[in-house]
Amino acid sequence: MPVKALLIAPNAQSFADAIKALRPDAQISAADTADEAIPLAGEAEVLITMGSSFKPELIAAMPKLKWIQALSAGTDHIQRVEGLPDVPLTSLSGAHGPQMTELAILLMLALPRNLRKTLENQAKHEWKRTKVTTLVGKRLCILGLGAIAEELIARALPFGMEVTGVSDGRSEMDGVARIYPYDRLAEAAAEADFLCVLAPLTDRSRGIVNAEVLRALGPDGYLVSMGRGPVVDEAALIAALSDGTIAGAGLDVFDVEPLPGESPFWDMENVIVTPHIGGASDRYPQQAAPIVAGNLEAWETQGAEGLRNRVR
Repeated sequence: MPVKALLIAPNAQSFADAIKALRPDAQISAADTADEAIPLAGEAEVLITMGSSFKPELIAAMPKLKWIQALSAGTDHIQRVEGLPDVPLTSLSGAHGPQMTELAILLMLALPRNLRKTLENQAKHEWKRTKVTTLVGKRLCILGLGAIAEELIARALPFGMEVTGVSDGRSEMDGVARIYPYDRLAEAAAEADFLCVLAPLTDRSRGIVNAEVLRALGPDGYLVSMGRGPVVDEAALIAALSDGTIAGAGLDVFDVEPLPGESPFWDMENVIVTPHIGGASDRYPQQAAPIVAGNLEAWETQGAEGLRNRVR
């Protein structure tokens, strides 16, 4: 018998339809919110969720829950949920590569060319040229060498960039000239033109992009933050952007989201703010479906041992 699953996400039915296109026998109840899901939860053994609408009442309504499949690459927001049962948790790692890497490339193109200023000039009908630079010959350092990094490397190399990386889990990787451990992040940043943060949030990574790392990145260097906001020390970053310690930053993730209206980041001329859209895509349900459908099959045939992207 196919396992019974409950899927909670905005436009949940589109995710359910994409999964069923690959596994027509899948038994999936879909709800857009946790409140809508609670009446459907009693028989569900699997919870497939973005995690943003988690609430204790939902967990209490799922006495048969045996496994949680996140519809996101990061799972720290799910693991913080009060009363979360001790069941396997799997992520959607590997599904976000195209959109994450396209945003990273966009920011690396836009920041040195001061595209924000160009758009302001356009709005004022002013014909003013800004500095033009290229990515050819620039060095990209990636903090966090997972599946998304692999896709970013594949897109950065054709631009003529050199790629280095920072990881405690890998010592070599195709397309990466050098890999530094976490405790040498400042050294890696010192030789980079762009430091792109893709690392998940862990005790080890929290606040690791600090004042020392930003000083090492230097007055011509740019930070692109797309993993989890707290990996970057925001107070140190605000100071570094204000006094010219670094040239600029493209920020998609923050300590507090939505980004508060009083945040200095909004008005900094050397900053581009995007509202945590790095993983978003018009094809997201279709990107998620192969991983979720594969895990549903693995659960039915092999149990927890067969699950892909298992976090715990």
